[in-house]
Order: sequence, then structure tokens, then C-alpha cells
Amino acid sequence: MKKIFLLGLMGLMGIMGAQAQFSGYGVKVGFGAATVSDDLGAKSPILGANVGAYINYTFQESESVFAEVFYLQTGLNLVRRGGNFEEVMERGATLSIRTGYQHAYYLQLPILAGLHYELPVRERGHVVGLYLGPTFSFGLFGPYGDRKITPGVASPSANYDVNFNGTQADRQAFNHINRLDIGATFGLSYERGPLMLSFFIDRGFLATSDGDDILRIIQNRQSQSSDVEVKIPDGHNVAYMLSVSYQLGDLSK
Repeated sequence: MKKIFLLGLMGLMGIMGAQAQFSGYGVKVGFGAATVSDDLGAKSPILGANVGAYINYTFQESESVFAEVFYLQTGLNLVRRGGNFEEVMERGATLSIRTGYQHAYYLQLPILAGLHYELPVRERGHVVGLYLGPTFSFGLFGPYGDRKITPGVASPSANYDVNFNGTQADRQAFNHINRLDIGATFGLSYERGPLMLSFFIDRGFLATSDGDDILRIIQNRQSQSSDVEVKIPDGHNVAYMLSVSYQLGDLSK
């Protein structure tokens, strides 16, 4: 279903894009709550952020009935995603607590299709709209932490920055972290002159991590066993954001 949605939306934008003209360009910044949606107990979200530049395409020369209200937008953003988690783990009569965090910065390319409509009120220039489209993100840097606490037992822990730090063995232990993410963004907007305020939801479709769990690797090294008790569930980046955009110029003039 996700693949059908993304392919259908990109196909529509491709058809309309054949008649697109460069339009406004500008900058935007946004903040909100980011978390990782998975089977772990979410302890608290982190401060999510979006900072970037955008460019719009419009369809003034098209004969389509949607030409006046439809636009495309793309650009590049630096985004902060992740979350904090806490999980109670039970094995027999032994209870353990697992805590951790993911605070990752991604370079994100959005490809958005939008509709905007000027409200029929006495004072002109009040424009509302919505937008939707796929996003492609690649992890650049940011700390990951993971710790398991069991009373009376040495507590394994791991901390890692997704930048290229540490030895090759250290990096191999964290091969389960996925840098690539493909997702979707849906937003509602209000425009007044060069300013646009929007609320949007950013949802990743690819798991932030999979495969071998770093805590299991550490435990196996400590005990020289092949215990496979601990696994990381698939988690997905989710963010709820408020943003402000400012149009710097109009390329169509």
C-alpha cells in the first residue's frame, strides 16, 4: 500500500511537472515533537527540527482547471528525528529495564504536491492550503544510546554517533542502524504575503534499525555465549511539526 501510494503520487507530480514553471523560492524553519514509533515503551519525545530551503513550481501556462491552485515544491532540509525509550524486560523471575535514545540528524529531500486556495473575504491575500508527498532522508550524524539494567548483573551499555567515528569494529557493531529513510509528509498551511505557517506530520516508512542488536553483541562478548534474547523491534521516525516559511524571491519574473 505504501509503495502504491508513493508511486501514484510521484506519477501524478511527474505528469503535472511536464508543464511546470519555476516560481517562488525561500527558506523555512520548524520545530515540534519527534519520536520513534515501535514496540518499545516510548519514554518521551525529543525536540524535532527542520531547517532548509525550498523552491516552488507552478502551472500558470497549463490549461488544467487545477493550474491556479496546484503547485509542486522541493528543496533540501536538515532535520532532527528520533526519540527516547524505556522497556521493562522479563526473563523468568528476572526483571530488567532497558533504556535508550536515538537523536539523529538527516539530510532530507521532500517532493511535495500542494493545493492552495485564496479565501473569499473582504481583505484579499488570505490563502489556505494542504500538501502531501514523499520524502527521502539520509542520516548524517547524531548520538545513539542503549543500556540494559538488571539488578545484581553487570549492565551492558553502548553509545554511538552515526558519523564515521570509532574503529571499524565499533562501526560494524552498529550495522543494524539504517541511515536511509523513505517516508511521507502531510501538512496544512496558511499563507499571507511572503509568509507561510504550516502544521505537518512527517512519517518514515523504513525501520530506523534492524538486524543484530548491539546489546546482544556486548552480552555475547561478556559471557561468550550466543544468547539471542534481546532484539530491537522495527521503529519508524514520526514527527509533528510547526514551521514558518519565508519567500525570498520569484523566479517566474
